[in-house]
Amino acid sequence: MRRNGPVPLYYQILQVLRERIGSSQYPKGSQLPTDDALMREFGVSRHTVRAALQELVSAELIERFPGRGTFVLRRSTRSGVWSVGSIEDLIDRSFVDTYRVLEARMRPARIQPAVAELFGLRPEGSLFRVRAVRSSRIGPYAYSEVFFPPEIGERLPRHLLNQRPLVLLVEEHCGMTAYEARQVALAEAADPEVARHLRIRPGRPVLVLERTYFSRDDRPIEFSRIRHRTDRYQQTVTFRRKQGSAFQSLVTVESQARREDR
Repeated sequence: MRRNGPVPLYYQILQVLRERIGSSQYPKGSQLPTDDALMREFGVSRHTVRAALQELVSAELIERFPGRGTFVLRRSTRSGVWSVGSIEDLIDRSFVDTYRVLEARMRPARIQPAVAELFGLRPEGSLFRVRAVRSSRIGPYAYSEVFFPPEIGERLPRHLLNQRPLVLLVEEHCGMTAYEARQVALAEAADPEVARHLRIRPGRPVLVLERTYFSRDDRPIEFSRIRHRTDRYQQTVTFRRKQGSAFQSLVTVESQARREDR
């Protein structure tokens, strides 16, 4: 592995794994080594391994099942389902399909007073905002606005914004790791800007996910507001009772960008 070369580590690992699949070193239907085994083999972090594997998922070469492992696909198909049980899973799921950045720049904090308050900014301060559209093969399904405090936004590499999950760029270039994420789901009517990018009529209902990432010391490091087309995206929440407890529940979230043609 060339650690100081121009090619990112995750991409080098991607190429190695792709070659092993193509040469049938990992035959169709076989299970790949675990994330931990790949981390030891290549001497990299879990996030780097997961970034490489997610590229293979997007290329329809492998499929990942939480709790079971990663398998080479027997045929080209895409389930679009990811069970979220950890921050790593949430990050993996947040960067699939085509991610097109529309804008990335500092904006006055006063235009987003609630977000400014979350980050502890004064109205006369600034926020760094990234606007983007996520699309599958059948078209756009998510319009996102992602906000960062200015000291984080200033350090994010602009040329990587559409290549890596933003929360990972915060970790890699700002030294801040996402330890906890809190998500709120709500509905609203699409305004003209959202409607234009999602190719729907203004006023049509959209699913909104507001997600805040916090560092270990409970500092908010990223806030995103993502509007989804309800005919192309769904989120299913499954509640399971913990063993030995009558009143506590374990929540598993499955998010799915719908693939079928309509």
